[in-house]
Amino acid sequence: MTNVETGMLDVGTHCAFCRQLDFLPFHCKQCGGEFCSSHRTQTSHRCASEQNQTSEPQIQSESVSPIRNTNGEYFATLLPEKGHIRVKQTKQSAETSRGTGDRSVKDQLEASGNKSALEKLKSFFGRRTSSRATHPSKKGPANRHIQLAKLKQSAKGDPKIPITNRVYAFCFVVDAKDENVKHELFVNKIWPVGRALDYIASQLAVQNLNNSARASVNEKLFLYRDCEGVPTLLDTSSRVAATIHDADILYLVRGEQPPAA
Repeated sequence: MTNVETGMLDVGTHCAFCRQLDFLPFHCKQCGGEFCSSHRTQTSHRCASEQNQTSEPQIQSESVSPIRNTNGEYFATLLPEKGHIRVKQTKQSAETSRGTGDRSVKDQLEASGNKSALEKLKSFFGRRTSSRATHPSKKGPANRHIQLAKLKQSAKGDPKIPITNRVYAFCFVVDAKDENVKHELFVNKIWPVGRALDYIASQLAVQNLNNSARASVNEKLFLYRDCEGVPTLLDTSSRVAATIHDADILYLVRGEQPPAA
């Protein structure tokens, strides 16, 4: 018998499941076996890969442990480290702010220890009080609107500031030769208060040592806003739009805290 005749007879493959000869066998890519048309599917020839897949979920379910309530410890592990720390810092800062908020103005003044600035401001407001008693000023919404209209006409500031961004205010320079002069100016509402302070000092020709590392607290300038007769220290990191309003009265002074009302 020739090689050609032998090759023609060597056709077909026995099914790996039922051992039946099939001339068009099907190859299973999962288990690598050859099967007849009756056992070509993984289910019909009980494919080994299919059995492995059914056993894996059972193994995984046994390895997974139930989540226990550990008073937030599990939630903390889900957060990134920085986020976890940030949550704690937020709570601590909130508690700290509540603690300082409960302190009276007098307590804060005593804790600051800035006696020179206190005496300076007490003297200034004492003179202001006696001056207002001699020349009482008119108060009321109508008078405030008239005052603001005049202020917008006479206030000085950077002309590059858009009109819609301007906040108009009065400013006194405490313990200066012209401390009784009510300066009229405007600042940009999108500025931080610190930048507004620097700008006001520059406009009023007041020496500003705030950016000097060698300057002490008593040498630095601070900005206060008159809040119903009580000067309130403004945070330099806050925005002008959130702290200063049109026709507000500001006080530029060297020192840290205002006097007790």
